[in-house]
Amino acid sequence: MANTYDRVFKENVPSWERTLLKKFLGIDPAELIPIDAKMQLTLEREMDHIRKVIAFGANPNFGVQIEFHTSNEDLRARNLVHYALFYQITGLPLKQLVIYAGVEKATKILLHSLGIDGIYYQFKVIVLAEYPKEEFLYGETPEEVIMALLCDYGGDSPEEVTKMILTRLKKMLKGKNQIRKFQKQLLILSRLRKMELIVKNQIEAMTFHYEVETDGLYLEGKEKGELIGLEKGLEKGLEQGIEKGIEQGLEQGKELKTIEMIQNMWDAQVLPFSTIASIAEVADDYVMEVIQSYLSGQGKTETEVLDMIEEHTAKFA
Repeated sequence: MANTYDRVFKENVPSWERTLLKKFLGIDPAELIPIDAKMQLTLEREMDHIRKVIAFGANPNFGVQIEFHTSNEDLRARNLVHYALFYQITGLPLKQLVIYAGVEKATKILLHSLGIDGIYYQFKVIVLAEYPKEEFLYGETPEEVIMALLCDYGGDSPEEVTKMILTRLKKMLKGKNQIRKFQKQLLILSRLRKMELIVKNQIEAMTFHYEVETDGLYLEGKEKGELIGLEKGLEKGLEQGIEKGIEQGLEQGKELKTIEMIQNMWDAQVLPFSTIASIAEVADDYVMEVIQSYLSGQGKTETEVLDMIEEHTAKFA
């Protein structure tokens, strides 16, 4: 598994491990205990997420292993080694859950049982792309919600699903640092579905729409009616997404001329006209005039200018 995805999965699993166990294995443990130091030292390079399950009442205890995987490969022999090593050290059986998040059609990864000279062994495999997005979209933790991006979209478009996820995250999270954290994680996971540009644009558009005048997520502040600037711009355009225009313009703050600011934001193509007008503190009509003049200066015909403006307006309708 690529390290970038692996870090997201490993970081997030502890926050919703009980949900995973109940949803996919039907397990509702009385207690989950991390493996001891000896087990950690022995298995940390091999096993992703392993816990000892303290069962209710007289039920016997056991272990659980949760692993996200993005490669379509046969894991039976490797997982059998994990099971044997865990049993040797703890004397407990091990229930294993593999969650496949890859883009390649699941074939080899679905091989989940093995019979060898009287020994029968199996584990559980879940293919996220086969689960409806709603299974995760309405989860109780943001770690669960962002997994909806890797599920079955039904009749919805990637843009619509991304908006649903971002809207859900905004309702769950209030602090700007938390919002940024899961926006970045969503952007990382989007690469598994080749949706990075879609997710990046939706993040930037939604962030401005909801936050620019209220939360100050990207706006440092306004004082005496003057724009005093954004020193950090758009968190480097959320993973360097905006390579020109907005970052330079916002960093220069009040020293930047209004016309230059409008032109830069137009070039970035991530904001509706109304938001550009709000940031620049001008009327919508003035924004139109500046952009029309700007495009005409680039040699565009009047028809081309009107078509480009109409296309931009429709994009954010």
